[in-house]
Amino acid sequence: MNITVFEKFFSPSINVSILITVILCLLVFILGFKIRKVKPTDKPKGIMLLLELIVGFVNNYSKNYFGKYWRTYAPYILTLGLFLIVSNMAGLFGVRPPTASLNVTFGLALISFFIVHISGIFSQGIKSYLKGYLEPMSFLLPMNIIGEIAMPISLSLRLFGNILSGMIITGLVYGVLGNWAFLVTPALHGIFDIFFGGIQAVVFVLLTTIFVSMQLDLEEN
Repeated sequence: MNITVFEKFFSPSINVSILITVILCLLVFILGFKIRKVKPTDKPKGIMLLLELIVGFVNNYSKNYFGKYWRTYAPYILTLGLFLIVSNMAGLFGVRPPTASLNVTFGLALISFFIVHISGIFSQGIKSYLKGYLEPMSFLLPMNIIGEIAMPISLSLRLFGNILSGMIITGLVYGVLGNWAFLVTPALHGIFDIFFGGIQAVVFVLLTTIFVSMQLDLEEN
């Protein structure tokens, strides 16, 4: 019984997710240590230049969508984007992409779901937030609730389906061609792991951003 429970909650996908999280955390700590040594007057170069470009892009992106709340959401957007990109491309390193597991994608979707609705409550106030479920007509309350529940389901299934299908197709090619698979699989990894994996990361982040921004009061900036 104990082994079954352990295997259930610590599947290969969960193990790879934990590994990716640890690697990203170590990378952040190392980069943070290097940033402290950089003088403000020094011209950024190498990894520091890349880091500045990424952070600048995420900050500008967050300002466009979240307005005065951008500092609150920029760290989550950057973290979510990095985790998804690395996870979707994990097949390049010979491991199963964590996002090919519905447990992982649904967990990520639930995090975004709670952030969306907590944001609505804090930004609008509990009364205005609940009143939104009665708009445009009160009899649409059940449909509005169903629509909100469907959000994390659609987010998770879209990501899961796309990554899993790419993994299955690539795996079939490996199985059929055997030792000759190397003639085809680099192109397949480029298409499914890099191209489609990058697109699905962008789509997930963008939809999360849109859902959160719809809950925020952005009239005053």
